[in-house]
Amino acid sequence: MSGPSAAAGLAGLLTQGQWLLEQTAYEVGGRRATAGQCREVAEALDELAAALREHAETRETAPATGENSASHGGTDV
Repeated sequence: MSGPSAAAGLAGLLTQGQWLLEQTAYEVGGRRATAGQCREVAEALDELAAALREHAETRETAPATGENSASHGGTDV
C-alpha cells in the first residue's frame, strides 16, 4: 500500500476499525458478543494491523514530504 490513494484507503480502514471497536465494546460489555463475533473482530484487527505495518514500511523508505509530524500527535503517519 503506497501513495495518496493507499493512504486514503488506510484512513478508511482505520475509521471502520474504530467503529468496529466501539460496537464490539458495547456488545462485550453487555455480554452479548458471541465467540464467533469475537473471532471475526480479532481477524479484522489483525488485517488492520498488517495494513498499518505495511504503511509504516512504505513511510520508512519514502522521502520526506514536508509534512509536520507534530500535527499527527508526534508520529509520522
